Amino acid sequence: MDKIRGIYSALITPMHADESVDYEMIARLVERQISQGVGGFYCCGSSGEALLLSLEERKRIAATVVKAVAGRVPVIAHVGTIRTADAVELAASAYGDGVVAVSMIPPYYYKFSQDEIIGYYEDVVVKSGAPVIIYNIPQFTGVAFTKDNSRRLLENPKVVGVKHTSTDLYALERMRSAFPDKVYFNGFDEMFLSALAAGADSAIGTTVNLFAPRFNLIRQLFLQGEMSQALVEQEKVNQGVELFVRHGIFNAVKYALSLDGLECGRCRAPFKPLTAQAQVEIRQGMEMLSCSLSS
Repeated sequence: MDKIRGIYSALITPMHADESVDYEMIARLVERQISQGVGGFYCCGSSGEALLLSLEERKRIAATVVKAVAGRVPVIAHVGTIRTADAVELAASAYGDGVVAVSMIPPYYYKFSQDEIIGYYEDVVVKSGAPVIIYNIPQFTGVAFTKDNSRRLLENPKVVGVKHTSTDLYALERMRSAFPDKVYFNGFDEMFLSALAAGADSAIGTTVNLFAPRFNLIRQLFLQGEMSQALVEQEKVNQGVELFVRHGIFNAVKYALSLDGLECGRCRAPFKPLTAQAQVEIRQGMEMLSCSLSS
């Protein structure tokens, strides 16, 4: 469990102009972010445009990240999709390539019963052999995991944690209280400090791609009991979150990385590219943030 805990970058998926994946840039992103203090990588999640990628692309991205990391930090691959067989295939491939665990949204679109959802996770555990992290993101999936409806999963030793991308911090605290040995990842960057107080011990975040040192500092200050200063640092992160959300966070973070010499392209359609005005505002905002974050 201790090996899995940390501050993870929810790694974006860089694209060429024709929307093909830029695998070379993935390796460059890994190097840059490790040098900035990232404690791990979470690939092919929401930030990585998972559901806009083919199964083969998702396999190759996970393998590329593991190879680039070369054992320096842990890698988690998101393998969730609607079809159990596809999730099993992705999980087995990623685990075979060296990820420490896989993570999964529940199956979506159809109104699956809770027993069907639990069975989906259990099938991946049994058939892939990989440790599994529940991905709780109810605003996208329509499924909210709680202490009670996820008990069967959290009692399974192969289910090692929860990625909690939800504003329901009560649910997070109740899961942590009932299953304290699991790893709890905060998923909303703007709520990191609040989630730490509610029982999270780790984070997986989109803006960690840019602000890893700030997340490490927030956690350090929290553990030292310096809550007032931790809040000051959280406010600095939130300035960036507010800027990026205004223009579509995934495209905005890709563009912000390009301003730092890491050309990551745009998100795949049906996402729309940033407007020229949005690019100007992000560029100006990043200049202001650089001053704020360096203080």
